[in-house]
Amino acid sequence: MTRRGAHAIVLGASLAGLVHAASLAERFDRVTLVDRDLLPDRPKQRGGVPQGRHIHLLVPGGLTRLEELLPGTLADMAASGAHLLAAPEWRFYMGGGPLNLSEASDLRIAGATRPLIESVVRDRVLALNGVELLGGWAGRELTTTDDRTRVTGVRLRSAADAEEQCTLSADLVVDTMGRGSPSPQWLAELGYTPPEQERLKVDVHYTTRLFRRDPTDLNGCRHVLVDLPPEGLRGGVALAVEEDRWLVTLIGMLGERPARDLEGFTDYAASLWTGDLHDIVTGAVPIGDASTQAFPAFAWNRYDRLRRLPEGYLVSGDAVCSFDPRFGQGMTVAIMEAVELGRVLDRHGLSRVGQRLLSSSRWAVQDAWELATGSDLAHPEVDGLRPLSSRLTTAYMQRLLPAAHHDPDVAAAFVRVIGMLDRPKDLMHPRILRRVLRRQRRHDAPIRAETRAESDV
Repeated sequence: MTRRGAHAIVLGASLAGLVHAASLAERFDRVTLVDRDLLPDRPKQRGGVPQGRHIHLLVPGGLTRLEELLPGTLADMAASGAHLLAAPEWRFYMGGGPLNLSEASDLRIAGATRPLIESVVRDRVLALNGVELLGGWAGRELTTTDDRTRVTGVRLRSAADAEEQCTLSADLVVDTMGRGSPSPQWLAELGYTPPEQERLKVDVHYTTRLFRRDPTDLNGCRHVLVDLPPEGLRGGVALAVEEDRWLVTLIGMLGERPARDLEGFTDYAASLWTGDLHDIVTGAVPIGDASTQAFPAFAWNRYDRLRRLPEGYLVSGDAVCSFDPRFGQGMTVAIMEAVELGRVLDRHGLSRVGQRLLSSSRWAVQDAWELATGSDLAHPEVDGLRPLSSRLTTAYMQRLLPAAHHDPDVAAAFVRVIGMLDRPKDLMHPRILRRVLRRQRRHDAPIRAETRAESDV
């Protein structure tokens, strides 16, 4: 590949930063990853990763693209204890019943904790030529040319001593610092318009516990998703992870708060509309204490709508759009953005790289945003705009999911979309549409016949 510069800096060394560094390593002589945490050399929870103790699904679209970006990563995950789970090992309870995933054996997810996933990817990235890690430092401000049209580097401050500072020069600076990114403020200080933010308040709360797992639990099932029904505000997820454990996250929406204590946690699991999570919680030995986390709102910083950005600077990952982790989209969207970054650099070099990446990856962010917020807007208590397109999509999904309970082709097509292998529009393919409508006609036929019989009385 053509080299695009001598030095690139990535601010933030969580998964989004790591995959962007992997893409840059093929195109720059040197890549410096900067993180305020002193990163561990083994899987370990750290303060710089919000919700790191809770469920983080690496869905099929993310898993596939991660392997393309860093070949051998899946084998490393498996060697470290992660489960690579095919769809017939999942139980997805959505739309009032379980999806029929018997014919979706080509779809896989990673059953692992966030620290393990991040540790394996970090080891792979740091083994690439020219990649270095600078831990214990945080971005203070950008450095630019005199006319402020190009970013030339970043001034850092020590996380241990705010008086200690240093400056790094670079051809490209990448912000993957997550939801707390200072980029809006930095841009404003340089005379640029900061992005507007779209928000959807959902007030989601999580409580997560670990349990000892037996391979015979749930007859060998290793992943359970209990979606929030439109008329309810409670759900949960269980995932088989390394070291023979279950990671169980209970979810409450619009202020519902799953309890921390084991008795309250068990009662909450019993209140869900299907019993698998309760079976795990009551049948397995708990490990350690519970962890809690809040997700107040989806937030999309609309950098893609800005007319001007400085050259040599780009924003990606959760710093652009933050997703509710229960949908398993955040890591996958970041991986997709990293792949798109490589394509942008190969085609255009550093010319308008920030704006070009926002444009080329917008479809991934848009798809994830519409899938997640559309699901939440199906709840009448969520306050948000429901345009006609959203209402039509919701109406169609109310027909598709019951079909997916029985039709494995419909179920596989749906999971390929929510797993970000296919686009939402693919659910309107004539083959899928026919199967959904056929199922709807069979479901309606007894109702119509009963109605006629009643009218004859």
